[in-house]
Amino acid sequence: MEKKSEKKAIKIMAAIDGSAMTDLVLAHCARYAKMSDCELLLLYVIEDIVPLSGIPDTPLYKEREEEGMKILTSAQKILNDQGVDCKTLLVEGPVAQQIVNVAEDRGIDYIFMGSRGLRGVKRMLLGSVADDVVRYAHCAVAIIR
Repeated sequence: MEKKSEKKAIKIMAAIDGSAMTDLVLAHCARYAKMSDCELLLLYVIEDIVPLSGIPDTPLYKEREEEGMKILTSAQKILNDQGVDCKTLLVEGPVAQQIVNVAEDRGIDYIFMGSRGLRGVKRMLLGSVADDVVRYAHCAVAIIR
């Protein structure tokens, strides 16, 4: 007896940060989600910042957590208003590493994210989250500019 193969939903993740690029990333995700059967996850990463004292700053963390939740809630509403269902996730740690880890842990097929567009010396000194995600992700990565 032949089994009917069930079509597996494509899993996409949008790594957002509340910058001007977030709206472009959401627009691309919405367009993609409407064209295919997919599950969409919105990810916000609270970057690790260790104060000079070495003691974690709980009020600062709480403020950054609240900001991240506002960004995720706003992005989710934008997508829901366009008829696109999505889930949200807020994590803490090194940004590129967390994006790659969440994508791998959740079996993500495509990552959508923006790029700050750093060039030259700034890029060399500051590095690029997008470069690291492209380099280390197990899946396809779309960098939106």
